[in-house]
Amino acid sequence: MDLYSFLKENQPFIYQIFKNAVSNNKVSQAYLIKGNDGAPTLDCAKYLAKSLICNERDGFACDECMDCIRFDEGNYADFMMIDGSKANIKVPDIEALQAFLSSVSLEKKGKKIYIINLLENSNKESVNALLKTLEEPNENVFAFITTQNETKILPTIISRCQVLTLLPTSKEVVQKNAIDEGIDIEDAELLSSIYSNNDSIKEVANSSEYIKMKESLFTVLEEMNKSIESSLYYIQKSVLPIIKTKEDARIFIDFLSLSFKDMLKIKLDDDILLKSKKELLKSLSSKINDIDKIYLEIMLTRSKIEINVSTKLLLEHIFIYILEVQNGRK
Repeated sequence: MDLYSFLKENQPFIYQIFKNAVSNNKVSQAYLIKGNDGAPTLDCAKYLAKSLICNERDGFACDECMDCIRFDEGNYADFMMIDGSKANIKVPDIEALQAFLSSVSLEKKGKKIYIINLLENSNKESVNALLKTLEEPNENVFAFITTQNETKILPTIISRCQVLTLLPTSKEVVQKNAIDEGIDIEDAELLSSIYSNNDSIKEVANSSEYIKMKESLFTVLEEMNKSIESSLYYIQKSVLPIIKTKEDARIFIDFLSLSFKDMLKIKLDDDILLKSKKELLKSLSSKINDIDKIYLEIMLTRSKIEINVSTKLLLEHIFIYILEVQNGRK
């Protein structure tokens, strides 16, 4: 992802705030970058951190100079990251950070920079240890903290940071970026409905679980175009046996809800996300009654995945419900 273009075109507030800070030599010593699940919070944190050591572009990293290259390769000595996405952040992690910050700078820039990714994945003791670091920062120390759940971040932490909020990126932009980076059109259309960054889309697009769910969805839609009874039979015979986890069920229901949402949009003559399946969805939208009612039932069923209900029964329920709607029993 071209982070410079992403910030300039899709995150103008963050772009202007940071540009002004660098231009006026008023960079905050701690930034809290927040976004929804799937937002490129870590990518943005890394890019802004890298921008503090690059002199080649107006306030932002050029991605081409030696300092940028060394940063990307993990060879910049005065940078440290604690990644809460891989393991819970504990006191020894913060103690290692404090030791790093108190050591002599090894780079000519003289700036110590650190990132704490997903601070919400930390215990009370580690947060208290971090708070002491934020309360008494050294002049040339800069922090970038990320979160995708601000409600779990202590107000005392937030108050010591300048908060940068990533605006949700439109699905169309995410889809286009994914296609530009070589993701298949069908995969880009489906996965951009769930994920907001290309890294996640790339990772999931190559997973066997996703491929099975995608193929199952498209076959179900084809069967539904023949008859609802046919799609119910296919679900029972071929889809339910491959649903192994709640995540499998979640993905399948998310894709199914996207399909019905697009059918509603076709009814309203609005743009749809699954353009590669437009003719199929158009045919379905002309055959299925009460699409809005079915879409709502799909969303309600999805909300029940987390409770102790059989995911296979939930999936079966959706197609029995669709059949009953078509037969006028709902």
